[in-house]
Amino acid sequence: MKAVKSPLEKVLGRLDDLDEVNLGILVQRLARERKLLETVFDVIRDGILVLDDKGDISYANIQGKQLIGLKDSQSGQVSLMRAAPEIARAIGLGQGKEEIKGEVIVREMEISYPDLRYIRVYAVPIEEAFEKNPEYEKIGLAIIMTDITEEKVSLDERIESEKVSSIMDLAAGVAHELGNPLNSIHIHLQVLKRNLEFQNMSNKKSQKSLTTCISEVERLDGIIAHFLKAIRPQEPNFKNINLLNILEETVRLKKDDLSAYKIKVSMEAGVREPVIKGDNDQLKQVFFNVLGNAIEAINKESQIRIITGLEENFVYVKIMDHGTGISKEDLPKVFEPYYTTKKSGHGIGMMIVHRIMRDHGGDVGIDSKVGSGTIVTLRFPRNSSRRKLLGSQQAKTKN
Repeated sequence: MKAVKSPLEKVLGRLDDLDEVNLGILVQRLARERKLLETVFDVIRDGILVLDDKGDISYANIQGKQLIGLKDSQSGQVSLMRAAPEIARAIGLGQGKEEIKGEVIVREMEISYPDLRYIRVYAVPIEEAFEKNPEYEKIGLAIIMTDITEEKVSLDERIESEKVSSIMDLAAGVAHELGNPLNSIHIHLQVLKRNLEFQNMSNKKSQKSLTTCISEVERLDGIIAHFLKAIRPQEPNFKNINLLNILEETVRLKKDDLSAYKIKVSMEAGVREPVIKGDNDQLKQVFFNVLGNAIEAINKESQIRIITGLEENFVYVKIMDHGTGISKEDLPKVFEPYYTTKKSGHGIGMMIVHRIMRDHGGDVGIDSKVGSGTIVTLRFPRNSSRRKLLGSQQAKTKN
């Protein structure tokens, strides 16, 4: 079957048949169309970068140049690693081969040059135009960058306003969870009452009922505490923390779920003591949520890999699963408050993860491909000082 040619190929294929006048008209038409496309891209508020297969910037619109501090003279002559190393590392350039090659990558991250800002990075491979043409075997990358600094600064206020509309759904879920242990407590209290009335009954049976009551009450306390943490965030209590200790403790807490699904967890420590400044309980919540999502996403008898390591300014933790993955449509919405694809979910898990990581001066990124799995990367600053967003520091100064 003969390959279908694109309109441009058809035109270029007739160049030899064009006379000087028609050739000039064609060149002018192509120049106008290119100018129109460049004008459209330049009025877009998002930054757009196009990389070739070597990682060099072949195109950047005005907003893209402004976000990474790229001069007009550098466009098309500099690699992304040189112009914006933070973004390059975030999408996997300059690093070793990853276990899962993401079909699309979305990150919310902090950049320090040319200004301190938070951006959302959405990277998509540029698919080859002709599958069997060797000229197009190498694939580049299209990167869309959205400045979300203002959104980050006002996130707490936005969450607070949305909390009112969602509190009823959250309360309904908590009430449902409270129903079973309350019913169990009621039954066992009745048993205790009968035992007190008839002293001839065994003391061991009474003791067993008391123990069950205590256990159920503790479970109630845990559910309520988790609920309150979700709707009433607290300032982190920063201390020196070894991330490996928290990871090991989180895995122990998930022991029952892991055993039920016959899931193995492997831990690969790229650094002996990944010590950071953080809040022990809040970071435990982060790993608990991310690990829980991984368990729910994978099939039985699978594996979850946890990898720790160091970057120039960050300590990172990668939690990798070979589960269902996240679709292109859902991936950009993962960090949105109250967004969920689960029937019984409330959409606050990754929102909490995102908030805690931000409060710790870190960031969270997700690389995923449907049917292959997901990598969640949590990055923590190596130094004790937490950097502030543009606008946030200025606002505090004014106040």
